[in-house]
Amino acid sequence: MSTILEPARELPVIDDVDVVVAGGGPGGFPAAVAAARRGAKVLLIERYGILGGLATGGLMGPLFGYAYRKTDIILGGIPVEILERLKALGGVFPDYVKQRSAIQFAPEMVKHVADHMVVESGAKLLLHAWVVDIVRQGDRIDAVIIESKSGRQAVRAKYFIDATGDGDLAYHLGCDYTKGRPADGKTQPMGTKFRIGGVDMVKAKEHDKASREFVAKAISEGRIPAYHTFAGEVSDQGITLQPDESTPTVTRCAGDATNVHDLTRAELKIRRDTLAIVDFYRKYVPGYENCYLMETPFAVGVRETRQIIGEYVLTGHDVLNSQRFDDTVARGCWFIDIHCPLGRYNGQTNLCDKRCTIEPPCIMKTKYPDQLYDNMFGFKVVDENMWYDIPYRCFVPNKSSNLLVSGRCLSADSGGMASARVIATCFAMGEAVGAAAAQCVKKGIAPRKVDVKALQDDLRAANVPL
Repeated sequence: MSTILEPARELPVIDDVDVVVAGGGPGGFPAAVAAARRGAKVLLIERYGILGGLATGGLMGPLFGYAYRKTDIILGGIPVEILERLKALGGVFPDYVKQRSAIQFAPEMVKHVADHMVVESGAKLLLHAWVVDIVRQGDRIDAVIIESKSGRQAVRAKYFIDATGDGDLAYHLGCDYTKGRPADGKTQPMGTKFRIGGVDMVKAKEHDKASREFVAKAISEGRIPAYHTFAGEVSDQGITLQPDESTPTVTRCAGDATNVHDLTRAELKIRRDTLAIVDFYRKYVPGYENCYLMETPFAVGVRETRQIIGEYVLTGHDVLNSQRFDDTVARGCWFIDIHCPLGRYNGQTNLCDKRCTIEPPCIMKTKYPDQLYDNMFGFKVVDENMWYDIPYRCFVPNKSSNLLVSGRCLSADSGGMASARVIATCFAMGEAVGAAAAQCVKKGIAPRKVDVKALQDDLRAANVPL
C-alpha cells in the first residue's frame, strides 16, 4: 500500500471543558447528562445529527435490559426517567412495566427526550462532528481532534468518556483491548431492523404458524434472504406502537465493523435484503398484501467490536451466576445473546445453536463444537428473577489516567459483552460513568482513584438501585 505524508498544521481549539463525551448513543448522552447535572462543564460530541444511536436512527428495538422475563424492572435513575419522559410524549405504552423484557417504543420520541435531557442538563452539544484522533501526553488525553463541515478542529478537556461503541478514544490512546471470540477473534454479525407499514396484523396473526413454516422453507430454498423475525411474530416486538406496522430484523452480515470496507458491504447488503424481504412478504405472506417499506436505519447495527481491557473484565460466568460486586454501579439482566459470527442462519435462529443444519458444514460445528449452545438463548439464560452487577472497574481502562469508557466497549469478555450491550443497560452504564467523571472533576483525581462508596451513595440519591 502506498502512502502520502500529511502536512503538519495548527488546529483551532474550539472549546476547553471539564469532560468530553465522545458518542451520543445509549452509553453516551446519559453520561453527558449525569456529569453536567453534577456541575461538570461537559461537551457531548456526536457524529450524526441525532442522539440515541441505535435506539433512534438505528431502529434497534425494543428496549432490552430493564428486566428479564418475570423480573420487575431492576433499573432506576436516568434509564427510568427516559421511560417516564417517553410515556408523557406517548412514545411508550403507559403501563410499560408489563412489557418488562421487551419494551416497545417510538424512536422519534427518544430523539426528543435525549435532546431535552442534554440541553436541560447544561451540557454543550456538537452534532455532525466525529472524533478522528487524540492529542496525548503520556497516559493522558489532552485533546480530541474532530472533523466536521467546519473542518479539522480540537477540543481540550480534563477528562474524557469514550462512548463510541468501538472504543475509538481508548484505541487511539493505545489501551489494551480484545475483539471477538477467543478462538479466532471473529465478532458477532452486523444487522438491523426495518419498518414495514400497511400490515393487517389481525390477519397476519391468524396465519402466523403457517407463514413461519412457509418463510422458513423459502429461506432454506434461497428464495428469500435469511433474516430473524417471522411473519406475525413481528407484531409482538420491535420499535413500533402502531397497529399496522411491523419491524423485522435482518441480522446476518459477518465482518469487522471497525473496517470501513466491511461496513460498506454490510450497508449495501442490508438494504438489498430488506427490499427483497418486503417484496416477498407482499406477494406471499397473508396480512402483508398491502405492505410497504417505511424506513431503514441511518447505519447498520453493530453488536461487537473492541472490548477495552479495564481493571476488571466482566465475564459470561458473572452474568450466568448473577454475580455481585462491592463496587457495583450498574445492573444488567439480559441473557448472553451471541449471534453466529459467520452470519449463519438455520431458519430458526441466528445464534450459534447445536440444532443448526446449515450446509456446507460450518466452521463452528467442525472446529468449535464446544461453543455451540443447547438452545436459542445462548449459553444459558440469567435466572428469570435475577440480575448481575457491573462493577465500576469495568469502565476504567488499564492504560489511562483520565479516560472512562461507557456502553458496549466496556471491559468484558465476549459472553459478558453479549449481555451488557443492550440499550437499557447502556443507559445505566452511562449514568454511572458520568457521575464518576463529575467526581473526578470535583476532586481533581484520576478515574481509578474515585471513591466508589461515595459514587454509589451519589447514584442511590439519584434513585439508582444498587
